[in-house]
Amino acid sequence: MSSDFESVPPVEPPIEPPITTGPRKRHRYFLLIISAALVLFPFASGLYWWRTPSVILTADGSTRKIYTHQNTLADLLKEQKITLGKADLISPPLNTRLTRNMPVKITRVKTTLEKYVKNLPPTIRWQTRTRANLRRALAQKGEAFGRLEIWRMTYYDGKEVSRKLVKKITQHHPFFTLTLFNDSGFPFKKYDLLKVRTLKMLATGYYIGDPMVPGDETRMGYKLQRGLVAVDPAVIPLGTRLYIPGYGYAFAADTGSAIKGMRIDLAVKDAKEEKRYNHREVTVYLLDKTKKW
Repeated sequence: MSSDFESVPPVEPPIEPPITTGPRKRHRYFLLIISAALVLFPFASGLYWWRTPSVILTADGSTRKIYTHQNTLADLLKEQKITLGKADLISPPLNTRLTRNMPVKITRVKTTLEKYVKNLPPTIRWQTRTRANLRRALAQKGEAFGRLEIWRMTYYDGKEVSRKLVKKITQHHPFFTLTLFNDSGFPFKKYDLLKVRTLKMLATGYYIGDPMVPGDETRMGYKLQRGLVAVDPAVIPLGTRLYIPGYGYAFAADTGSAIKGMRIDLAVKDAKEEKRYNHREVTVYLLDKTKKW
């Protein structure tokens, strides 16, 4: 008996060609890797930056931000070559571990000993005012007082923060001064007679009408009056201001044939006053040289 169906040969599945990676696909993989790297790199670098310690340092008058890989504040200062003085202050302490944006302040501390002198009212033991010699003058002797104070001063970044009195000394020294007054009666010049040059001289006196005086005009052209004196210009230059205790303020304006060496001739009012100064030893204080008394 014959079959109604003919035998059908079995069907085999088609054979697919092997998958191969061509140049185009390799290019796509490369672009994919590059894109991923570009996306991840900012995130990774930002994470790295965020975790890197940084310090906001205020020192020596400025503030700056420092990034570092150091662990402690002491290591950072060493890295930045920042030195601390023995008295300098730093906040926080040197052993502090660094964190991000950590504020650090260095305060420079300086301690000095400073001297101050306070002048106290002087004690006047002797004084004399003269009006007869050319201009008003005031001679004074006494003691000047001062207080020396030594203070320990502390400065933070150049600003004083404290002071402490260490020592206090009261000082005193003698003074001998001559003050000259102008025509209006105000003092205009003061001399320290303890510091000027002095001469021991032999004095005589002369006056207008003295038979030994040829005229009433001095060598410098002034009319003879009390306060003008004759000197040897080799010893005291003409035009020199002088002070003579017992006589007063004087001005070297004249010469004389007998006035040589350590001689000085004092202009006086009359013959009676002349006798007070004839052959008398006086101390002459040389003040300064001027064109007019």
